[in-house]
This record gives sequence, C-alpha cells and structure tokens, in this order.
Amino acid sequence: MATFYQEIYKVVSQGLQELVESQQAGKTPKNPVSETLYLNAWVTKVIKQQRYDHVVAKTLIAWQKQARSMGKNAQLKSQFEQIKACYEGIPHEGETANTLSDAQLTAFYEQLEEQDWLVTTEHEVNRKVTHHTDGQASLVVCSAQHAAAFDEAGEMVKPLSLFVRGDVRVLIDLAYTQGLLLYKVTDYKSIVKYHGEYKLFPRNAGTHLPELPTQK
Repeated sequence: MATFYQEIYKVVSQGLQELVESQQAGKTPKNPVSETLYLNAWVTKVIKQQRYDHVVAKTLIAWQKQARSMGKNAQLKSQFEQIKACYEGIPHEGETANTLSDAQLTAFYEQLEEQDWLVTTEHEVNRKVTHHTDGQASLVVCSAQHAAAFDEAGEMVKPLSLFVRGDVRVLIDLAYTQGLLLYKVTDYKSIVKYHGEYKLFPRNAGTHLPELPTQK
C-alpha cells in the first residue's frame, strides 16, 4: 500500500510537471492566474479519475474546496512547490531511506538548547501536567514514550509526541535540518499545559501533510 508521503510527493510532482507541459504546448499562459486556474481544474480532474491512492483523498478534496472558494487566489502552485521541495530535502525513496534514529532526535534537542530552548525529556508525561518555564521556549517529551518509540538499535518504530511552547517555525526548521518532519496535533492545548502537541512518525510517514519548513 502506498504511504502518504510517497503518494503526495507523486501528486505535486506530476501536477507541476503537467502544468509545465501544458505551457510548453501553448495551452496555458505563463502567468500566476492561468497557472492557478490550471491546477484548480487539474485537482478536480484527478479526483474524478481516481488517479491517486486513497491515502491522499482528503488532501485532494481540501485543495478542491480551496480552489472553488478562492478561485484565482488559490495558492496551489506555491503549495505544490513547497511540498515537493520539502520531500526532496530529505531521503524519501527506498526501503531504508527514511529510517529515523535516536541520534537524529538527540542532535535536534542539542540544536534547540543552543537556541535557548528548555528541553525536558527525563520525566513521564501520562496525565495533565503544568510545566513552568518562566517564558522560556520549551520542549517536553515523555521519557516512557521516548523509550518505547525506539528499538534496541536506536531506530524509531512508534510515533513520538513532542509538547511545544515557543516559536514553532524555529522548531520545524531545526527538526528539518535533522531530517525530521513534524505533524501537528494541536498548536496550543495538550496534556502539558500551554504547550501544543506535534508528532514524529517512523520513516516520517504521517497520514497527512507535515508542517512545512521555511523555504530558504
């Protein structure tokens, strides 16, 4: 069965490629409005054709709704380009390419601490807790969940929750430099008071779009 990240990469890559081919054939003018209208129609067409695996169906329908409500102001081309660049920036093909390791996570924690984040990983988080940080950016990870998320070889085998209070853009971008994609659960309320919850998945294989890093 196709994984979400493999299939959504195929969707955006083929959508952008078919746009280029339409422009080269003289069917679609090279301007933002024409490009947007082309991709709006393209999304509806591939839904009707059932061209892609059902794992991306919700995302395609969301894009179709966006296209219908926003028309020429829909930002599908930039979204496609962002998603394509995101997945091209990390290994995403082959059996072992997307393996995530405990070492990557440790390096990520160290980067956050260098940015003056308070990283707390030594406690269990199994009930609603308050974590006082005096305004300092904060990342909390349950020690028991962390232990269960990695096998003896240090490879991620189960999802892991990160509880976050701080500049999420910094968090997402630093995670990405370590080859980690974050998936938002909630940006504010979670089991850790005033912290949002984001998840890491084995092989970066979440079931919806990850938080996209800032394009450099």
